[in-house]
Amino acid sequence: MDTNYLLQREQISLMMARKAGCSSSRLAHAGLAQAYGKLLAAGTFPHRNFNLAPANDLDPSESPDRGRADA
Repeated sequence: MDTNYLLQREQISLMMARKAGCSSSRLAHAGLAQAYGKLLAAGTFPHRNFNLAPANDLDPSESPDRGRADA
């Protein structure tokens, strides 16, 4: 698959996980983001893993930076 496509899908999944209204949606989107990340890491693209907070620990009122990649 195209690297740009995988990067886009990973970012969309991360965004959707952060904005999800229920824990099952957060888990589904976070799982997709991790799967896209594994595909990226398996290729030649230098990729960082994202550490998302557990779904039951996410609070929509918290900072939108929650779950960002460790720099």
